[in-house]
Amino acid sequence: MKNTLPNEVQLYLGEIVKRLTGHLKDQLVGVYLFGSASYDAYEPGVSDLDVQAVVKSPLKPDEKQAIISLLSQDALPCPATKLEFVVYAQSSVNPANRHPRFELNLNTGPHQSDHISLDPANESSHWFLLDIAMGRQLGRCLHGSAVTEAFGAIPRRWVLEGMADSLEWHQRNEANSSNSVLNTCRTWQFIATGDFSSKLNGAKWAMKQKNCPAVVERAIAARKTGDKLLAAEVMELYDIVVKANRDKLETEVH
Repeated sequence: MKNTLPNEVQLYLGEIVKRLTGHLKDQLVGVYLFGSASYDAYEPGVSDLDVQAVVKSPLKPDEKQAIISLLSQDALPCPATKLEFVVYAQSSVNPANRHPRFELNLNTGPHQSDHISLDPANESSHWFLLDIAMGRQLGRCLHGSAVTEAFGAIPRRWVLEGMADSLEWHQRNEANSSNSVLNTCRTWQFIATGDFSSKLNGAKWAMKQKNCPAVVERAIAARKTGDKLLAAEVMELYDIVVKANRDKLETEVH
């Protein structure tokens, strides 16, 4: 049976849509739920909420500030670990862009300072590319046009290149975290099958592979305890997935 989102999360998402439609009116193309909450993998106390919006034309500075004021933690308390909210102008995501340029990137939630970015040049574009690619396959429309109408199809090669960037980042910055291992497993699954899934399901898929390192099973247990993993063991997994990605890229058409 599929999980349903907690009532407080559903109410919160509804309020986001209400505030955006009230402020942006006809300028709004749609509002979309991405991430674990959109594919029945949301876990209270663990998961965040990934919401993206598309507008018809670029926003003016005062419009961006108004949205921040409407959705920041002080104005609308987030019931999850945090809200990751991104706004795109329609022309920057349909047709697809190798380096999607957002209008606004806001991370807000309890127990943390708001992260506000208005300049795409200050952020690594592969995060946004991969979120959109996964969202087109697994995302949910909360308001407006369908996900696949708002966001253009992303070539598989771009996804693989974005995954190579993601793997490099995790290897450099989170070499001993369970999150890094689970994300790498999800990447491995996509490379092999072309399908996205939750991090946990990616890890379960990985454990069925003959060459799966034992660190994956430990990472599943550590995701709630927060225990650190041995970097050397994590690197065993990285070596497998980085090679698989490199091999797949060699077969992809430019």
